[in-house]
Amino acid sequence: MTVIRDRRVALLRASGATIDGAAATSDSPMVIASVSKLLTALVIARLDQAGLIDVDAPVPWSEIATAAHPGWADATPRELLAHTSGMPVARSAWFDGAIDCATFVPWLLDGPPSSTRGGWTYSNGNYCALGLLVEHSTGLPLDEAAQALLLDPLGLTGIHLSTDGQLPSDVEYRLGVERLSRLGGAGTFIVSTDDIASVLAAVTTADLEVLTWPGLIVDQYGWGHTGSVDGATACAWVLEGGRTVVAATVAGGSPSTGGAVCDRVVPAIADDLGIGRGRPDRSPR
Repeated sequence: MTVIRDRRVALLRASGATIDGAAATSDSPMVIASVSKLLTALVIARLDQAGLIDVDAPVPWSEIATAAHPGWADATPRELLAHTSGMPVARSAWFDGAIDCATFVPWLLDGPPSSTRGGWTYSNGNYCALGLLVEHSTGLPLDEAAQALLLDPLGLTGIHLSTDGQLPSDVEYRLGVERLSRLGGAGTFIVSTDDIASVLAAVTTADLEVLTWPGLIVDQYGWGHTGSVDGATACAWVLEGGRTVVAATVAGGSPSTGGAVCDRVVPAIADDLGIGRGRPDRSPR
């Protein structure tokens, strides 16, 4: 766990070991599950600011080598960010491990958007597609684009993808990272809590024009994202209008969800700050 307040480290905690047997630290990269979506969204925001992506223009499906039903022709990155595109959920199909995001997403787009388009329906497919859009727009693998746009400006290193396997300095994901391969920008980042917290502490007003609810999860304390896969959970939360950031990751099965991680760490930090208001009440709802 890492807590940053006013751009200064306030708290670091770690236990366990890395794959090479060293003691784990808050700078040890770990599987972060759907907290990856927060980083993917922030990369999209930076590319929008640079004029390389227009979040309100149709997604160039053919240019990202993705066949799509004509019904997807006017779908925009902003809809993908907000989970309002009508993307199929395909909940049981994400952890097969046999293929990658680029191979899987055309199957999701084979038919028109679902009848839920325009309303919030959470789907990993939205952020799988956004990760492909990042790679098309930058000419870089997703992790290298995130490194260049999010970490390099802060002098940080260490982010990589589960699709490239784990490194000796990572905390092990014991179920095997190959099972996460289809997730792409929805869940393949491996990164430390130090780096997550530092990146979120540097979020700008311009970033928040793209990072909005319901793509972001919000509660009475602020905003962020949770992450949950079997064997790994994570929470990244921004409190006090950006003054305080907490990032916490778990390799193992307890707590069993990223929401449960947030339920423990966010109120605890809020109580320390004198802004405690009970258990987080997160949305969309």
